[in-house]
Amino acid sequence: MYRIFSRALAGAGALGLACALMAAPAAAQDTVKLGVMLPLSGPAALAGTSIIEGVRFAAEEANAKGGVLGKQVELFIENDEGSSTKGVTAVRKLIESDGVVGISGTYVSAVALAASKVAREFHVPMVSAGSTSSNVTDANEPGDPWFFRAFPGSVEQARQSAEDIVHKLGAKRVAIIQENSIYGSSLADQLKKDVEAAGGEIIAIETYNPDERDFYSVLTKLRTQKPEAIYMAGLMDAGAQIIKQSREVGMDTQLVGSGSMMSDKLIELAGPASEGFAVSSMFEPSTPNPVGQAFTERFRAQFNKEPDVYSALGYDSMNVLIEAVRRAGKADGAAIQQALMHMDDFPLVQGPADTTAKFDAQGSVPFKIGLAIVKNGKREWLPFD
Repeated sequence: MYRIFSRALAGAGALGLACALMAAPAAAQDTVKLGVMLPLSGPAALAGTSIIEGVRFAAEEANAKGGVLGKQVELFIENDEGSSTKGVTAVRKLIESDGVVGISGTYVSAVALAASKVAREFHVPMVSAGSTSSNVTDANEPGDPWFFRAFPGSVEQARQSAEDIVHKLGAKRVAIIQENSIYGSSLADQLKKDVEAAGGEIIAIETYNPDERDFYSVLTKLRTQKPEAIYMAGLMDAGAQIIKQSREVGMDTQLVGSGSMMSDKLIELAGPASEGFAVSSMFEPSTPNPVGQAFTERFRAQFNKEPDVYSALGYDSMNVLIEAVRRAGKADGAAIQQALMHMDDFPLVQGPADTTAKFDAQGSVPFKIGLAIVKNGKREWLPFD
């Protein structure tokens, strides 16, 4: 028998509030309490409301199989709105008031950096649901991470993107449009180094604030410089506007997006202008990864739609956390952290076949990232090298 648990989501709309509902058993003292922090409103809400589907799906599957440690999983969900201040408040509430022993989250890297410091102080591990900036895992003490990322960070993502831009897409003259954030800056800084190492050159770098949506002037400026590719280091909603506006100013330059743009929502937002758009992708429904294929089939059956990288991120984040509780043998943050450091054999739905949660000393999981191109309104994953 299940009942509904809900968390108050300040500023969240109806969709965010609906996503904050989680089926869990009636006796709270007989549950394993896990926290979730995501931006369910604000500039990053498009990602957050997809990630939470994967998070909830992982918990629901675990509960349907009997839960963990003989108890059901209870989720406590907080909306950090993509704000570092609200993220710190949220993580304190989850730990001090709700008593969670592990946290899935968050998405915005600046929020993750601030919140993970608090979680580390209380010895509660966090497993990222999309925070890409390597600055967050770099803040870990080597060999003693408390913030974990079950996918490659910005350094590795930028390196692979740079090599794909120069070698697979054949673009040597590259411009960068970056969000003014630690996510955008870390990607752009690393991409510049890696494009040059791969034999290309960065001819321009333009910066925008996270809330900007008018890119006509910067795109007109870049058009005169004739880049062969433009790399967008930012979030999905801004990326969709850049794609649309680039076509409106008459550019036919190859556009390449950062990992935040691996979503059907971006194609919906950008419309026909997204044709030919390229993005480094960690998961597609057409994945050659058997574990990812099985996840896709179950997700389709549950939600009657295709999973995307965000639902895969959320699923892996919560699934890894639940498995770490199981391996720890008790609902204790320090024991869960130790278990997370020894997950080499636990499969992930993301990445190529045989990808596992093999965290490195900084708490990140490197694996090969694919390249997807939008054709006829759908991303097509190019074969892995």
